[in-house]
Amino acid sequence: MDEKIIKLILAIGKLSSQQKQVSGIMPQMNQSESGIFLAMLQINAEKPETELFSLSELNCYLDYTRPNLSQTVNKLEDKNFVERVILKDDRRVTYIRLTDEGKEMLEHKYEEIIKRMGKIKEIIGEENIDIFLDLLVKFIDAYEKTE
Repeated sequence: MDEKIIKLILAIGKLSSQQKQVSGIMPQMNQSESGIFLAMLQINAEKPETELFSLSELNCYLDYTRPNLSQTVNKLEDKNFVERVILKDDRRVTYIRLTDEGKEMLEHKYEEIIKRMGKIKEIIGEENIDIFLDLLVKFIDAYEKTE
């Protein structure tokens, strides 16, 4: 087997295990609960004005079963991190919104991630970050085309 492909698979595996490490810095949440927060972080990074998160949109990042997603949201509600919202216009869609406590938690975790990425940028260097991002975008595009 091609040695570079093996290195690529190992590197991707190490990166994908980072979610477990990030979730470990949220001791008041289990891995499923912190996954929802990480999905919210991702959505907020893409669309900073987002306040309501549809369960189906969150699940695009998570791929939980419906019962697992619902149960996890229930646990986050019990911990007062999120609240369910049903809009009068369309009662078929359930959204969740961060409570003040949830917003504080999310902002704190976002700051931690930004600090870590800043340190990585210092270690690697601005020019190499630019090269990495260009290659990563190309890699993701090629990966999606092979599905």
